[in-house]
Parts: sequence; C-alpha cells; structure tokens
Amino acid sequence: MRLGANMHWKIAVATLFLAAGSAAATTPPINPADLLGTWRCGPTVMQGPGFTVTVIDETTKLPNGTFTGRTRSVISAPGKAPLTLQDRSSGTWELVGDVVRSRINHLEFLSSSDPSVTKEAGQKAQDEQLAEKSVYESRILEFNGTHSRSIPVNSMYKEAAVESTCERIQQFIQAEPASRVGTIQALDTA
Repeated sequence: MRLGANMHWKIAVATLFLAAGSAAATTPPINPADLLGTWRCGPTVMQGPGFTVTVIDETTKLPNGTFTGRTRSVISAPGKAPLTLQDRSSGTWELVGDVVRSRINHLEFLSSSDPSVTKEAGQKAQDEQLAEKSVYESRILEFNGTHSRSIPVNSMYKEAAVESTCERIQQFIQAEPASRVGTIQALDTA
C-alpha cells in the first residue's frame, strides 16, 4: 500500500510535534551549584523476586564536593514482618554532564527493626557492599531547582534500576563577599 502525499504530511507534522514535546521536557544544563543543599528522595520502590524494598534517602551536598546522607530502607515480603534498616553515609560527589557521581567513603549501619540483626552484623553487610561497589551514578532526567527525577546508571542490581524523585528541603547559598569568604548559609525551604 502506497502512502498518499496527505498521509506523508500528517506523519511529518506528528513527528515534529513529538520532537517538540521531547525538547520541551528536556532539562536545561545543570551546574553543580544547582544541586547544593539537602535533598529528600523517595520513597523509591524496588521489586525483587518475592520482596519489595522501599527507600527514603536524605542527602546533603556541600560546595566542597562532599556529601552526607541518611537512608531508611524497608524490606517487605509476603507473610513476614517488614524489616526496617537505617544507615548513614559520607563521601564525595561531582556532576558530570547530567550524571551525579557519588563515591561513598564511609558507610555506617545505624539500626534494624529486627533485634536478631545486630549492629555488628549490619555493619559487616554494609562493609561488604562498600568493598564491592563504592561509586554510584544517577542520571538526572528532570530538574527544576526544587525537584528532580533520576535513574541509576550501571546499577548493581536490575531491581534497583528504578526512577527516583527528590525534593530539595534545604538550600545553601554562598555568603555575600562582605562576610567571611567561603561561608555557607542555609535557607530552609521546607
């Protein structure tokens, strides 16, 4: 079947509209300073075979390229009580194009809702994971200054390759030159 000139024109117009829609959804270039402050991400839900992991993460990115974070993970499985784990991390971060690269230098297991998971056992599991992988990358899909959407790059587990949404809960700005050089002021945006 041969397409008529009218059909070719409709396809061309539809293609232009789709391309224009894609361009409008594209995030403008992001500078590292745009990411400074404290961000709350999640809940991010990951589905595994017979379990679900829900993660809420709060991370503070500082101008000197360091970060601190705190994560709460809830692991749920049918017929079992949910298991809640908490940890704290710190390290360095950088923005490479539209990818945030984080290197975890320290990972501390804080707690488990299951008393049989001791602090020592939890820390051992964290140390083993950190030895296996300490650099994590996440591609920013959308960013407007106060909210972002991202997805992991080269995730260790296919179940973890899910989109995450984040909200800035505190913003940092450089102090005016009249004050101490390099001083950071926090603005609460919550």
